[in-house]
Amino acid sequence: MIEKKDTLIIGGGIIGLATAYHLSKILPKKNVTVLEKENQIASH
Repeated sequence: MIEKKDTLIIGGGIIGLATAYHLSKILPKKNVTVLEKENQIASH
């Protein structure tokens, strides 16, 4: 099943996470998704 995403952020580093946080605060009804290739976020 395909899920609808309103906003997709590629990269779970500090900038990607900060962007996701900010967008979730200013657009609370939107779906914000972060994709990270590593097993942990902000790992390097």
